[in-house]
Amino acid sequence: MGSPEEQFKINLNQNLWGLLVGLVSLGVSEHYNLGTLFWFSIVVSVIMVASVSVTTLAYTINYWKAKLGSK
Repeated sequence: MGSPEEQFKINLNQNLWGLLVGLVSLGVSEHYNLGTLFWFSIVVSVIMVASVSVTTLAYTINYWKAKLGSK
């Protein structure tokens, strides 16, 4: 049995961590009714959703080019 860090190792890229932080801060801002944090969280979340979408699209295109090119 390894250390607790090894058991709970979460492997996410930077875009997903940014999205997670944005969405958690959005929830905190809603819970505590913090207007400035709410708008900052909205901006961060929108930027991170766009970033994750572009990254996923680029990965998918690259994957299919490699898959179709190997046949």
